[in-house]
Amino acid sequence: MACAPVFQFNHSSRHRILAAICLCFALLTLSTVASAQSETENWTRCEGKNPDLSIRACTALIQSAGQDDENLAVALNNRGIAYDVKGQHDLAIADFTHAIQLKPDYAGAFSNRASAHAARGEFDFAILDFNQAIQLKPDDASAFNLRGSAYVAMGQPDLAIADFNRAIQLKPDLADAYGSRGNTYADQRQFSSAIADYTQALRLHPSDAATLFDRGAAYLVTTQFDSAIADFDRAIRLRPNFPEAFNNRGIARHKKGQELQAIADFGQAIRLQPNYAAAYSNRCVSHAIAGSLQAALDDCNHALSLRAGDLSALDSRGLVYLRMKNPAAALADYNAALAVAPNKATSLFGRGIARQMQGDTASAEADIAAAKAIQPGVAEQFSKWGLAPSPVRSKP
Repeated sequence: MACAPVFQFNHSSRHRILAAICLCFALLTLSTVASAQSETENWTRCEGKNPDLSIRACTALIQSAGQDDENLAVALNNRGIAYDVKGQHDLAIADFTHAIQLKPDYAGAFSNRASAHAARGEFDFAILDFNQAIQLKPDDASAFNLRGSAYVAMGQPDLAIADFNRAIQLKPDLADAYGSRGNTYADQRQFSSAIADYTQALRLHPSDAATLFDRGAAYLVTTQFDSAIADFDRAIRLRPNFPEAFNNRGIARHKKGQELQAIADFGQAIRLQPNYAAAYSNRCVSHAIAGSLQAALDDCNHALSLRAGDLSALDSRGLVYLRMKNPAAALADYNAALAVAPNKATSLFGRGIARQMQGDTASAEADIAAAKAIQPGVAEQFSKWGLAPSPVRSKP
């Protein structure tokens, strides 16, 4: 966009340590066979996916007499998982710790406690527990994958990629490891590698809307707009209430010059997420290019009311004011944007046009030259929207 598009990856859907915690539900064989039907039912519920039922059933087993340490550790581990699912991480950590005390070689409890620490943002503790889980069970692909996600959160991408590589070596069909590694590559702007990993993840799980979204975002940033739109289309079919997918598809359509379709997509993103400042800012630009200047101004103003001082919205509103022949207002917005990002080419170029409109030729020429040096195609970009600087007159 004239004003840099506000698109996003959906990494929160990938480096998700908590979501994978259910992989570590106890798989231990009970050392005793329950003789009472109620105890059998409690074990079934304790190991089930309903966290409330699981907590009640596991608690009954923990409080009952006759459980040996191994079974008690299993019940504590499973109750900890249920607490974690409910966001009660302190209670979860207490249960995992008790399970480890009863069974010090319980790799699953270490891994689950690591996930609970990660959910609290305690990634250093999480990695220590993942280390212990891996030491106890060095062939556990899930533990490597989850530790990789913790390394990502700590800003250590090289260690993360090494763990994702190991997870894939151990379990070549672990789609989440490909997706997590893809997101790490995308964070490093290694988009071809990211796309390759997303594609492999999708071969394994073709209906994963989050991975389709992430691959679409990688296609978008590498200007493969048709491929991006195709992925966002599929993601939206799988998850119709996906505002980020509508926003990113709108950007791809804008990049193809399909402003009316882009406006429709941004509008749907806003309907799904009414406080979506980026979608308002993006729709502002598409409205401006389509000639709906008041609608554009309203959208930019709303974006700034949601996120005061937002760089993209200021840059976008500067464009609107230029189209409205209001150089003073445009200059104010571009100055505000450049105070935050002095090398933002679109703001420099737009400010150059605003200054030229005001007759400040020398400053205008300096801004325009600086913008072209940073982004050589910026003049052509503005020219498509009917905003070109006046020719420089040679001095007599």
